[in-house]
Amino acid sequence: MKHLVTFFWALLLIQMVNFVLNSLVGGDSLNVVNPIIMAVLFTIFTAIFAAVIKPPKDSSQ
Repeated sequence: MKHLVTFFWALLLIQMVNFVLNSLVGGDSLNVVNPIIMAVLFTIFTAIFAAVIKPPKDSSQ
């Protein structure tokens, strides 16, 4: 579930950045596919990063 929420927010925020940057350069046709790919890659990266930094369960500190 947390990965779905991460994907949703990544998609929403990257689409907003895409819209603003597209408007700044003249407002040609809006590219929707690239931000979706970037959101998927960001979600995969955060899932891998969360798995890597998770401490082992048997460590006693």
